[in-house]
Amino acid sequence: MGRTPTSRARMPRVLLVPVAWILLAASTWGARGTVAVVVHRSNPISDVSAMQLRRIYLGDQTRWSDNQRITILLLPQGSDERRTMLRVLLKMSEDDFTRHWISKVFRGESTAGPKTTTTAASILKLTADLPAALGILDAEDVPDGTTTVKLLRIDGKAPGDDGY
Repeated sequence: MGRTPTSRARMPRVLLVPVAWILLAASTWGARGTVAVVVHRSNPISDVSAMQLRRIYLGDQTRWSDNQRITILLLPQGSDERRTMLRVLLKMSEDDFTRHWISKVFRGESTAGPKTTTTAASILKLTADLPAALGILDAEDVPDGTTTVKLLRIDGKAPGDDGY
């Protein structure tokens, strides 16, 4: 009862600033660091545009330049890396992404959607074993000096660069 309109007006401003910082950080960072995109070490691509990556994750581009069918590998629903990819790259919710792929398969535009793996280690192993694989994970999960997978640059930027 003792609140005045002035004290109510100030209260939301104090609470909203930290929330805005959290949302801004979540849009570009995973739980521990930068989200990275990996491909098989023999893949001729080393740099991809954000638009091309978006087309791949939406199933609009299904083959690499050497005509190999792309195998999309993702971490499970709810993982920070997957949420970041959906929010920043695709600008979709998890439900929208699932419906999009169900629709593609139903219309016969694709035989299957992205493959979900349980861990970053499984994405690294599958990407190393499948020449046409493409995975997304936290850059910290890629061992320094690895030769089994290749980190893709996005729009000329490497993981950790501003705007990656």
